[in-house]
Order: sequence, then structure tokens, then C-alpha cells
Amino acid sequence: MEIKIEVTKENDDGSADAMVHFDKEGLELLVQEGMLSILKQYIELNKNAQEGQKLRKEMEVNHHKNGKITNKKVKL
Repeated sequence: MEIKIEVTKENDDGSADAMVHFDKEGLELLVQEGMLSILKQYIELNKNAQEGQKLRKEMEVNHHKNGKITNKKVKL
């Protein structure tokens, strides 16, 4: 397997232009790792969204108004 990065130009802002050279096995590894990264990010975003929904539900506060209890949702 071969994966090589060749810096072709260093830019004034500290970044660089580069070329990535790889063989078939290197391509397979890059695609596999990229897909795993995407899936992990999706899972984390979904987990955070579910936690946000749970938090919003927990933020429903019972308030007493004129002797009556009302549910008031707190906007985040």
C-alpha cells in the first residue's frame, strides 16, 4: 500500500498546495477511513440532536398563575 503527500507550493498564509499519490490499496484505505469518519460524525450529530430534544422537553416549566398551574415552554 502506498500513500504519499507531495507539497507542491507553500503559500504566504501558512497553507500549502499538495498532491496525494496512492495506489489501489491506498485508495481503498482512504475511502474506508473517509466513510468511517462520515458515519461517526453522523452518529454524533444525531446523538446531539436527540440530547437537544430531551433538554427542550425538560425545560418545560410548571408556573403558577392566578392559582392555576400552566405549562410554559422555555425557548432556547
